[in-house]
Amino acid sequence: MSDTTPVTNKAFGSQAKWRDKNPKAVWAQAALRSALKRGLAIAKPCEVCGAEPAEAHHPDYDKPAEVIWLCRLHHKAEHRRMKAERCK
Repeated sequence: MSDTTPVTNKAFGSQAKWRDKNPKAVWAQAALRSALKRGLAIAKPCEVCGAEPAEAHHPDYDKPAEVIWLCRLHHKAEHRRMKAERCK
């Protein structure tokens, strides 16, 4: 893809669709990524089991620096829990 090719949902599929539907989440992730790169935030081990590496989970996208550090397993479990709560 050249620099002049527009980024479209067809080019990147479901990820692009998710980004289009969740601009606040994209912003929060970018803000945290920037803070990590600049040394303003530090990645930590999983808060449940202590595993590394851990992923940042944003309970509130309006507060991008306030994250819960979870390993992939516990991060996926948290999203399943949140989805189950929404379905009640």
